Amino acid sequence: MKKKYIGILAMTVLFALSGCGTKQVSYEVEKTSSGKDSKISQEESAGTTLMETLGVEEEWTEKVSLDGGDSFHIAAEVSVPDVPKMSLMEVSEYYYTSEDKKRVAEHFFDEGSIQVNLEAVPTKDNIARTVQEWEKALERFEEEGIEEKIAIAKSEKKKQESLLNEAPKADEISLSPDDYLQDSFKGLIDGKEFELDFDINEEEHISQWTLCASLETYKEFNETGAEFWSPGIAFDNKCALSKEEAEKKAVQICEELGITSMAPVRVKAVQWGDQKENNGYYVVLGRENAGVVMEPVTYFTGNEQFYRDTEYGGKTPYEQEIIDIGINDNGVFWMRYSGSLSVDKEGTEVKLLSFDQIKEAFRKEIISNDIIWSGMDAHNLDLIYFRFMNEKQSGKYTYVPVWRLTPYEVESGMGSNVAEWNCIFINGIDGSPVDIDEAGGNYYVAPESLLYNYE
Repeated sequence: MKKKYIGILAMTVLFALSGCGTKQVSYEVEKTSSGKDSKISQEESAGTTLMETLGVEEEWTEKVSLDGGDSFHIAAEVSVPDVPKMSLMEVSEYYYTSEDKKRVAEHFFDEGSIQVNLEAVPTKDNIARTVQEWEKALERFEEEGIEEKIAIAKSEKKKQESLLNEAPKADEISLSPDDYLQDSFKGLIDGKEFELDFDINEEEHISQWTLCASLETYKEFNETGAEFWSPGIAFDNKCALSKEEAEKKAVQICEELGITSMAPVRVKAVQWGDQKENNGYYVVLGRENAGVVMEPVTYFTGNEQFYRDTEYGGKTPYEQEIIDIGINDNGVFWMRYSGSLSVDKEGTEVKLLSFDQIKEAFRKEIISNDIIWSGMDAHNLDLIYFRFMNEKQSGKYTYVPVWRLTPYEVESGMGSNVAEWNCIFINGIDGSPVDIDEAGGNYYVAPESLLYNYE
């Protein structure tokens, strides 16, 4: 099933998981080592918004001179959440149980139509086919002489071969979902064929599920009979559903599933097939914290492409929490929930540095690291929430106010990603630079993506 998803979304960025790191974050309310002059209490300040409280300007224009004679140019529009204060949110990884899977399946599928999807279950035959696919990929990589891909293909092939002995035969698996111990299901929604695939692996820190219409069913959601779609920008949309109605419906679906505090952060048109028929909406939702929706952005490291759970990537901590939904007049044809979280604590107020202090922190970071963005100026400065890992408690994270400087507007969802080298992050509380890979913010690609690129 995963292969089908990638095929459907061939025009978008490959799904990936967050990178590893060990940076601990621990902030206590109103306790700092700095004097009162160094930070501004959001509660005690006379300002009614963060812009006023922190002394934020709408634009920051400056040329930062570097030691070698070069300059770093800043001509940034400054964006700050329209709220009076920001606070910490502590969260934990959440792994879907069999009861959770049953609840999701029964919410979407017509009564009596749910079955185990044998095509996606790791049976002996399916695993054997995957081994063959890695063998073919390995041959190609050896011809190309790409050592990294050769090593990954050998490792993944060996991993699959190790599963063969214990894998069940297809006729040993009941089609009835029963206790929902399997991860792949299929059924009907209003008489249309859909598939529901869970990827739950606590050892590898993966928790996600995807609802997807079958290829034949996709044809019923557009007038061109296309079997794939991608998010895009369009001024015309054949969908009678308005953007606002699509957003409202997306939130309603989440609430019906018991997923609360999620709000729309970005909406694009759905473009079907090569003919680019615009019919529907692609809605991205993020978790809301004290009136601010935390946009789930995909960051990646440098010029390299790291693959999760390999010697080139290592174990990944967890993916960013994101829900995205594809919907038009015929209903939902796609829904994904990745990086599911449970909230442990929220509303912990913190003191933020003034805007002048933040600018000085950026200057120091740029000069000390001799940062140059060739041919690009810094055009966007945003105060956001960034998620940090806790090194002492596995599976625990804290969302912290962080300033992000980039040369372009950052987006989220399919087809959108941001290179780490095009971002500078400064902690809004203490002014320290943020290494997003150490903090667990980078994404690593699933090794299976190598197979899809060669079929």
